[in-house]
Amino acid sequence: MAIKLGDAWGSIRGIIREALSFAEIKDLVGKGGLPIHKLAHIQQKFRGGASKGQLMDNIDELVNELDDDARDRFVVACVEDLLMSGDEVVDKLRTTMGRVGWGVSSDGVYPLRLQVELETSILEKGMQDGISKTLRRYRDGDFDGAVTAICGLVDAITEKVYTEKSLGDHHLDSYHERVSKVYRSLESEYKAPLKIMKPDEVITVWNNHNKAVNQAAYVLGAFRREYSDTHGPRNTPPELVQRAIDCAVFIIRSIGSLA
Repeated sequence: MAIKLGDAWGSIRGIIREALSFAEIKDLVGKGGLPIHKLAHIQQKFRGGASKGQLMDNIDELVNELDDDARDRFVVACVEDLLMSGDEVVDKLRTTMGRVGWGVSSDGVYPLRLQVELETSILEKGMQDGISKTLRRYRDGDFDGAVTAICGLVDAITEKVYTEKSLGDHHLDSYHERVSKVYRSLESEYKAPLKIMKPDEVITVWNNHNKAVNQAAYVLGAFRREYSDTHGPRNTPPELVQRAIDCAVFIIRSIGSLA
């Protein structure tokens, strides 16, 4: 189980101390929201100045004075800045944060209990942004918004196919109908590589995969209707976000491999 995000400061402070210079550490924590003026007297000099260890000890005191929400925001800001410090630092962050239940992506941190089984680097920028938005909203406790975000990814990919294949007005069909119509339009692309299979078997395989996409679309559409914030705030259980992601990823993979 993940520790509270703010408590992960103890896990990343060593990376900060090792990877950054004295001045860079001050800049980092200042951008993260610490009252940097309280560190003005901590200075590194050629002789007789403070060490990085002493600086970190003073930073620890300021971090401990933050309330829970502010500490969470501070740790997120530090991690996001550290992600620009090179592959070695990013690898250490992933390892260190993983030990306390948090994953690290190019866009920040997310709870490892929430998994997106999709290689996001192959997606278009808008889709990558949607995945990042889902993770951020879940991390911040906005479960309604996370469901909305992941449903929006499927909406985006279906709208793209509607346009490319001239399937009509995307907004006139229900959420479930959009997915079904798009996938049916890709039947020939699906069947094309199945040439070594018997024709009857090709039809059976297609029908079953088509049915699976339809069923995933129905579940996702129901979650969108009842648990997203599309029609106002809802009290969405966090475990439903993972279920919505699982359905959305299956649909995105199924359509994206053909469209």
